[in-house]
Amino acid sequence: MNQKDTESRSERGRAWRVAAVVWVAVGAAQLGLVALAGTDIPWGDAWDAEGRGLYPAWRDGTWRAADFFRAHNEHRIFWTKALDVGLFWVNGQWDPLVQLAVGAGLRAWAAAGLAAMLVRASGAGAKASGAIAAGVTLAFLPHLAWHNALWGFQSQVYFSLGFSLLALGWLGAEGGVGWRRWAGLAAGGAALLAMGGAALVPVALIGLVGLRAVERRAWTGDRWRELGPAVALLGAAWAWRVEVPEHAVLQAQSVGQWAEAFLRALAWPQVWQPAAALGLNAPLAWAVGARVLGKRRAATGEDFVVLMGGWAVAMAGAMAWSRGGSGEFAGAVPSRYGDFLALLPLVNGWCAVVLVREARAGGRAGPGSRARATSLVGAAWGLFLLVGWLGLSRETMERIIMPRVRDREAPVRLAVAFQRSGDAAVFAGQPRLLVPHPNPESVRAVLDDPRMRGGLPPSLQPERPLGPWSRAVRWVLGR
Repeated sequence: MNQKDTESRSERGRAWRVAAVVWVAVGAAQLGLVALAGTDIPWGDAWDAEGRGLYPAWRDGTWRAADFFRAHNEHRIFWTKALDVGLFWVNGQWDPLVQLAVGAGLRAWAAAGLAAMLVRASGAGAKASGAIAAGVTLAFLPHLAWHNALWGFQSQVYFSLGFSLLALGWLGAEGGVGWRRWAGLAAGGAALLAMGGAALVPVALIGLVGLRAVERRAWTGDRWRELGPAVALLGAAWAWRVEVPEHAVLQAQSVGQWAEAFLRALAWPQVWQPAAALGLNAPLAWAVGARVLGKRRAATGEDFVVLMGGWAVAMAGAMAWSRGGSGEFAGAVPSRYGDFLALLPLVNGWCAVVLVREARAGGRAGPGSRARATSLVGAAWGLFLLVGWLGLSRETMERIIMPRVRDREAPVRLAVAFQRSGDAAVFAGQPRLLVPHPNPESVRAVLDDPRMRGGLPPSLQPERPLGPWSRAVRWVLGR
C-alpha cells in the first residue's frame, strides 16, 4: 500500500471518528431536551396532516401510494409521511414522543454526516478535526431549534437537511463525473420530496459553477458536466413546485419588509439586529469575492463550504419572502428555521479561520502588521458570534425551555381537559405554545373520529396499553 492510500485510509478513519462523536453528542443533547420538555400531545399542523388525514385513511384503507407525494402547504413531505405511517403501523398508535426520539436520531445523523464531509473535503488533521466536531456539535445543540426538536411532525426538516447536504457534497465535486453524479442526483431528488427548501440546492450548485468559471476566466467541458445535474434538479423542482394562494398574505408585501426579514435571517444568531448580517457573513463574502477578483485560490474543501453557504443564503431569502409578511420576523427569527440557518455561522467560521491562516502564512496581507490585524479581526468576529449565540441561548432558555421543563405536562392537561369537556374555553388565555391547535375544531375532529379509536396518543387514551415503541422510548427517556 502506497503513502497516498495510507493517508486516504487515515482520513476516512478520522472522518468516521468525528462523525461518531458528533452523532452521540447531538443525539444525546436532543434526547435530553425531549426527556425534559417533550410530551405526546401533537401540535399545530400535525392534527390536520396526521390526525385528520394520514392515520384515519390508513386505517380504513383509503390511503393510496400517490397520497405520500401530495403536497402539504408548499412542501412535498414524502419521507415524513412514510416515516410517520410506519411508526403508527408498527407501534399501533400515534405517539409524538416516538417521533421525537426518531427525529433526534435523524438530526444527529445529519450533523454527523456534515462533520464527516467537512473533515474529508478539507483533509483536516487531528486538531482541525476536533475543531470541526466541536463547531458542528455547538451549532446543532437543539435549544435554538426547539420547535423542530419538540414537535414530532418536523422530521421533514431533518430529511431535507441530510439529503440536501449529500447532494451538495456529491454534485459539487470538481468535474461532476462518475458515481457521484448519480448519487448526487438521487440525493437531490430525495431532498425535493422532503421539503421545499431543497429546490434551492441546484441554485447553489449553479452559483458554484459560475464562480469556478469566473475565477478561472474560462468555460470548459467540466463546467458543462457540473451544470447538467443542477439544471436537471432545477427542472424537477419547478415541475414539483406548489403554490398556496391563501398563503399570499404571509409573504413579504414590500422590498423593505423582505429585506428586513432577510437580514434578520442572515444575522442568526444575532437576530435582534439585522445590520449584524453584514459583519457575520463578511468572511464568506470576502473569501468568495477575493476568488472572483483573482486575489486568492480556493482552499482545500472550500467549494463544499461555499456551496453550503450559498444554499443557506438562498434559504434565508426564500423564507423571508414566503413568510416575511406574517409577523414572525418582527424582532426575531422563528426557531423552526434554526437547523438551516445554523449552517451560516459554521460556513463563516470556516472561512474566517482559513483567511487568518492565509494571512499568517504570508499571503497578500503579508507576515507583519497586516497579518496581526487580520488575526485580531478574526478573533473579534468570533467573539461577536459567541455573544450572539449566548444571548439567543439565554433568551430561549428563559422564555421557552425552562418554563416548559418546570411544567412539562401543561399541554397534556389542556388537551385532556378539552377531550373530557369538549369546551374550547379551556384554551382561553393560555400561551399559544400550550394550545394544541389554533382551531379547536381540528382537535375535536380527531378526538371524535371513530377511525382513531385506540390509535390516539397515550395521554389521550390512558386506559389502553402502550405500543411497543412507546414503551421503549419512555424507558430511554426515563419516563
